[in-house]
Amino acid sequence: MFSVTVAEASTKLGVSPARVRQLIKSDILAAEQVAGIWLIDEKSVEARREHNPGRGRPSARLSQPNASHYLLMNRDHEVLAFRFDASTGEFLDADEIIDAKRAPLSIMSPRGTKASKVALSYWWSHRAIPKARHGIEAKLAELGIADTYDLPFKSMGLSLSDQYWIKPYGSKIRWSDINYFENDFAEAPVEEWMADVGLDSPDNTSDGVLSKRWVCRNGERCLLKGGTLLDQEPYNEVIATELFSRLLSEDDYVPYTLIEWGGAPVSSCPNFVGPTEEFIPAYYVNEVLPPAPHRDSYRHYVECCAALGVEGIETALGKMILCDDIMANTDRHWRNFGLIRDVETLEYRTAPLFDTGSSLWCRVPTRELAYTPFVVDMRPFYEDADRQLRLVGDTSWLNLDKLAGFPEWASDFLDENPSMYGRTDFIYEGLQKRIDYLELLFGQKQGTSKCHFIPRARKAPTKTSRKEPEAFTSLPPR
Repeated sequence: MFSVTVAEASTKLGVSPARVRQLIKSDILAAEQVAGIWLIDEKSVEARREHNPGRGRPSARLSQPNASHYLLMNRDHEVLAFRFDASTGEFLDADEIIDAKRAPLSIMSPRGTKASKVALSYWWSHRAIPKARHGIEAKLAELGIADTYDLPFKSMGLSLSDQYWIKPYGSKIRWSDINYFENDFAEAPVEEWMADVGLDSPDNTSDGVLSKRWVCRNGERCLLKGGTLLDQEPYNEVIATELFSRLLSEDDYVPYTLIEWGGAPVSSCPNFVGPTEEFIPAYYVNEVLPPAPHRDSYRHYVECCAALGVEGIETALGKMILCDDIMANTDRHWRNFGLIRDVETLEYRTAPLFDTGSSLWCRVPTRELAYTPFVVDMRPFYEDADRQLRLVGDTSWLNLDKLAGFPEWASDFLDENPSMYGRTDFIYEGLQKRIDYLELLFGQKQGTSKCHFIPRARKAPTKTSRKEPEAFTSLPPR
């Protein structure tokens, strides 16, 4: 008699609903679909329980009291089942694969038949606030939580960077009821970075060391991000936006604005991930193909993108490399660029440029700037700036004439930050020389080289709004 539901069979057999559906697909359980719902033969369930008492049941290790059973979801798609021990932060298993193609890229085997528990743990560790973020230790103590890996469970692992979440077994919760793309989230009235951590908030899954906080303004999700001691990083994000707006199309970058929040300047940008999309850092894109001895990191990444059907990847990387070179961006690591995937259509595109705050020599103490070279060690493909620039092939989009006056605009804008006393002339000269060098390098290629250096027209300092430069010799996080 076909009368047992999947949930009932799950309880009787001591396995997850996902495992029951696998048994149905394998014809181990006799079932039929009625109005879209699986009904299972009661005798089939009893036979399975009698003849296979051990299969599909948790081992003694997995039955420990602190282990909880969850489904990793991607929107309303069940991806895989796992058990998690909150007392140790350990993933105990991840062996029930339901929808491999919608799983995080890095955790599945090449054939999509197995999930790596180690890879899942690593992926999860970057879904939590890093331990290096200022103030997190005090917040954990306040919440009575031992470690940051437990924070995402406070809000079901929900994020505004992708569509993943964790669903307890037996729960009837749906994506539309809880996701932060469509539903408002908690936002404490106080202007403190950690105020919403531990609540129903996407702040529980915000990666990165700099202080940050999600806010909802007129229905738009925006990310606020602070700086270090000199507060230069928020200004740098706006300068990078100005650079991008001169050279690139609007789809190529995330626009940042400067606002005052909590008595300090912070950058604000809209969420660049759509309601059916996820951001996939380049770090995980590199896992698509196995490494080969003949490939350098650039070629390997390009070939991984090609395997996913991404178009125009080399042009997009060329834009990133050139703009980072102008900005002297030293922090374009493998999580600071990547791809966007639509989790419904499974189509990929290049992610827009974002996170250029750690640039323009912001980590160099003021008193050391005079002895600092204008050329910096670059990322992600080569430290040597010239070698990385040689990776750029297509420059049909590049018009350096559009950067006329940009170094002066940037240094004048930085002058609005009192902490920049003694720094802006150096930054102006560095920007101008980087642009001149690109004109020499790529202008010759295009037959338009006109390299020249224009000294900055200096403005008289406003001493009443300046801080003494001797006070800024190190840059700890705020």
